[in-house]
Amino acid sequence: MTATESAASRADELYRIHLRHLDDCPVCRECVECGKGFRLRRAVRAARLAADRGRPRWT
Repeated sequence: MTATESAASRADELYRIHLRHLDDCPVCRECVECGKGFRLRRAVRAARLAADRGRPRWT
């Protein structure tokens, strides 16, 4: 597994955790921002950016 694949799998795992949180959190279900949901969303974005940095631009 390369570093890019590892970063991409980490981003996917964080995304699944975020989706699980959205299903379980009563605050998020009412379309209101909660602190944990905000932090998870930022972590997913950061992980996706990290995964994209390792990928060549032409693919």
